[in-house]
Amino acid sequence: MEIKDKITTISDKSGCYLFLNLENKIIYVGKAKNLKRRVSSYFKKVSNIKTMQLVRSIADIKIMITESEQQALILEQNLIKKYKPRFNIVLNDDKNYPYIAITNQANPQYKYIRKYDKNSLKSYGPLPDGSSAREILKMLERLYPLWRCGITSGKPCLYYHIQQCSGACFKEVEWNYYQEMINQVDAFFNYDNLVVQEKLILKMTKAAENLQFEEAGRIKKLIEHLSFSKIDQEIDLNDNLNRDIVAGVIENDKISFVILFYRSGKLLFKDEYIGDYQGQEITELYESYLAQIYSKNMLPDFIVIDNEFDLSKFVENYSGKLVNAAGITEKKMWDLALLNAKESLKQSNLASAIVNNNESTILKKLQEILGLKSYPQHIEMFDVANILDEHVTGAMVVFKGGKPSYSDFRRYNIDISDKGDYQRFQNMVYRRYQKLLKGNLEAPDLIIADGGIIQVNAILSQLEILGLEIPVIGLVKNERHKTDHIIDLDKNPLKIKTQSSLFNLLAKIQDTVHNFAISGFRNKQTKSLTQNFLEKIPGIGPTTISKIHSIYPTLNDIKQASVNDLKKIIKNQKALDNLLVYLHDQK
Repeated sequence: MEIKDKITTISDKSGCYLFLNLENKIIYVGKAKNLKRRVSSYFKKVSNIKTMQLVRSIADIKIMITESEQQALILEQNLIKKYKPRFNIVLNDDKNYPYIAITNQANPQYKYIRKYDKNSLKSYGPLPDGSSAREILKMLERLYPLWRCGITSGKPCLYYHIQQCSGACFKEVEWNYYQEMINQVDAFFNYDNLVVQEKLILKMTKAAENLQFEEAGRIKKLIEHLSFSKIDQEIDLNDNLNRDIVAGVIENDKISFVILFYRSGKLLFKDEYIGDYQGQEITELYESYLAQIYSKNMLPDFIVIDNEFDLSKFVENYSGKLVNAAGITEKKMWDLALLNAKESLKQSNLASAIVNNNESTILKKLQEILGLKSYPQHIEMFDVANILDEHVTGAMVVFKGGKPSYSDFRRYNIDISDKGDYQRFQNMVYRRYQKLLKGNLEAPDLIIADGGIIQVNAILSQLEILGLEIPVIGLVKNERHKTDHIIDLDKNPLKIKTQSSLFNLLAKIQDTVHNFAISGFRNKQTKSLTQNFLEKIPGIGPTTISKIHSIYPTLNDIKQASVNDLKKIIKNQKALDNLLVYLHDQK
């Protein structure tokens, strides 16, 4: 059925529409209150060249009807997350900002979380990456202790003896105590840091006087971490409201979004997104961006957007918190966000100009020199890491549009008797692409092996078994372990100019998969070392060690776990105490 004929059959109900290209790949997902009207609008009048590029790429349309526009928005975000369409805004998982939370229980505890939990008694954040949120959490545990051990053993825990636990482990603690601690934490996050700094300076001085130089150095770092809240204020709000100010700007082929996070009336930090602009309707872009941000993060008191937007065009998904920048103060804040968005885009364009990093042009060049039938929008690359055949780890990275898609990266534990790269690549590739046969995976446009003809042949052998036709090349390194040349589709060596943008992109992909494989290998080494130390803890046997590893794969993960969480795994109180003593000695 022709596209124009298919449009006539589309329902006028709410739901999602999916645009597919000639390769049957989903290239755009949108939602609409009236599907027929929205989809028709793409084909009735093309307002600009970018929109025309999107429309010309459409070979088929699929429709999914929902009961409401609200449900359509949720479905849209799930589909974007699953398929990562080329023409949609797709945020990476790094938008899970850190939070410090206080649990909602009779004896509350601190928690470090990467995704907002609405069930917490208190949540502080989002905190900027690089603010050392974990170190700040340790500082709060020392200065304003809650129930740190999470144990009700009837006797004081180790943390209580060093004044880092409320003592709920052996006595009843009145709520007034916790309320006082929480008030102090509130004051800290309301940027009343002078009191905290004075306390820390006293502790640092005392530690130095007692020749506890390591402890003094740790406290000094904590004092330095407090600077995360010291951002110059251009607007004095004089209130305790939480506001997120969102502004976007489009220039040529790029779009930039910036959010300014104001907490308790103070500017905490900013975050930004820069992506390709493909001619989408601007309200849809804003709504998709906001939906992805707030599916993972706390809603503030207000989300301020440009006063030119008609709020009725947005799905009511923010509990009435979405407002226009109508007032004088809000307009100043939005102007500041817009200025930041323009500056981010300017710097991004400048950086792109310097390194000649036009991903679309580069990928078209790659398509040309390899003779690929389709544009290599989706590239997957494989590598294997091991030392002396121990802890063999396979790695696969995904680049979409020339940029890493971190949430799609995968590692593989390769536990086979064969010790050659050929068999290890076979094992990894078969496990990856058998999912294509089940419909649980999107096929890449190009597969790259970190290696030469051996690795390429290993991949091709498994694709043949699976009945898949996907182009495969190799990327060979020189004796200095640097990217050197390609093994092309005909298995011939193909040199590329070392100063070219294409070379830089391929080298970046190769370095990324290598580093990802090495980090996985090191994690295995760390896990092995962790197992060795757990085997030395009296009372902890193989079954318990296996349970601990399944949840806390590294020693650092175990250190970050609360005592209450460890108690759920280690039922023997004496064994738990032995572990806690060991962990304390490691600090």
